[in-house]
Amino acid sequence: MTENYIQVADITDIDLNHSLSVDVDGQAILICNTENGVFAVEDRCTHADIPLCGGQIVGNFITCPLHGAVFDLSDGSVQSPPAFEDLETYEVKIDGTSVSVKKSK
Repeated sequence: MTENYIQVADITDIDLNHSLSVDVDGQAILICNTENGVFAVEDRCTHADIPLCGGQIVGNFITCPLHGAVFDLSDGSVQSPPAFEDLETYEVKIDGTSVSVKKSK
């Protein structure tokens, strides 16, 4: 059931169109609260290897705060250079206000 999920945050701690970086087994994961739902992606821009936390979120998209690469939070795909490599995404489960992500293999 939930054995592959780990609780990482409370949704009430993440304002709409904001994010929170959490550590899961040494991996920085960005939890993003958007108008379209809650998404989890690796907290690392694939272009500059810097955290995406603090990047602007509009709809399903997050913009890297350093060079402006844009990623789709729903599937991790690159939408705008300078990045060309997609983000890793994680399955999210919401139970009440608790946010959990599925652990990697």
